[in-house]
Amino acid sequence: MKTIILTILVCVAMILSLTGCETNKNEFNVGSKSPIEIKEKGVTLSVKENTLTKKGATLILKNGSNVDVQYGDSYKIEIKKDGEWHEINVELNFNSPAYVLKSNKSEEIKIKWENDYGKLASGNYRIIKDIYVETADETFETFYVSAEFAI
Repeated sequence: MKTIILTILVCVAMILSLTGCETNKNEFNVGSKSPIEIKEKGVTLSVKENTLTKKGATLILKNGSNVDVQYGDSYKIEIKKDGEWHEINVELNFNSPAYVLKSNKSEEIKIKWENDYGKLASGNYRIIKDIYVETADETFETFYVSAEFAI
């Protein structure tokens, strides 16, 4: 009798632990409507074909402008809710290197967002990168590019 009860308890524990292993719910907190306005200015961002997963993707940043631009490691992911883009409230920390992307060149950027955003559930998203271009007075103007994708 004790063996049967012990076997049942072990089976119940295994079933409960298995059901908690994978979740498809968005674990993040959807925030307010996004204030970011996308202005590509000759620079585009896209998701490389066959690289998108729930955990990350490879992006293609293409500079089709006639000036060199700079970008860093930082990015944001937003979710479309009720037809509008909304911020996802997570704490992000990035290194601050500056990479130069020459005029009429492109670069592949591998992004693994699982540690920051978790595995993304089904939905419509966009990933945003900030781009810097030097102005005539030797300051930098910032603008944003994005790539939309669906999980």
